[in-house]
Amino acid sequence: MGRPLAALFRIAVLVAAVTGVYLTSKDGFASSLVYFTIQSNVLVSVVFAWASWATVRGTGQPPAWLKGGTTLYIAITGLVYNLVLADAPFQMGAGTSDFSDQLVHVITPIAAVADWLLFDEHRRFRWAAAAAWLLYPVGYLVFALGRGALLGTGYPYPFIDVDAIGYDGLALNLLIYGGAFWLLGLALVAVDRALPRNTTTPEPEPERIAA
Repeated sequence: MGRPLAALFRIAVLVAAVTGVYLTSKDGFASSLVYFTIQSNVLVSVVFAWASWATVRGTGQPPAWLKGGTTLYIAITGLVYNLVLADAPFQMGAGTSDFSDQLVHVITPIAAVADWLLFDEHRRFRWAAAAAWLLYPVGYLVFALGRGALLGTGYPYPFIDVDAIGYDGLALNLLIYGGAFWLLGLALVAVDRALPRNTTTPEPEPERIAA
């Protein structure tokens, strides 16, 4: 697949992510950032803006650790929502709609993962990346729990709602979700290492200085 197709696809992912974030958080962007969904979609927006520009220009792509982490986080967003939260009494915000929910929870996650599969250069991930990528979800958890405890504003997701499930329930959920996210990261690395290298959007060759 050629670079023009990769550029068009990445621009489309960028538009989907930005539109989803705007529609979902139009009643208050700062307050919507408490949700992992919004944070991961914002990250997709930033990384795909970089990737789109780099693909159009034929310059260096986002580093493997960043693109891989972004792919993992947006995949987590899609999987957790559709497998855990879609049928639960969960509402992310008053400004959400079915269309905006589909953008941030289904369309953007699928498109971002497809971009990684089809257009990224592969065989660049190390096995240790699966553990390193967990640093951001851990940081998000500390933020969400600290915000809920200190400000008394509640917790963004039912599986970390200490008031409802207690600390025993929280500890169990951390083991379940943390293990699942780690395994998902390992799966990402395994697939990356099994795929052909792919040089649709190669890194630029270093400039040579004349002797």
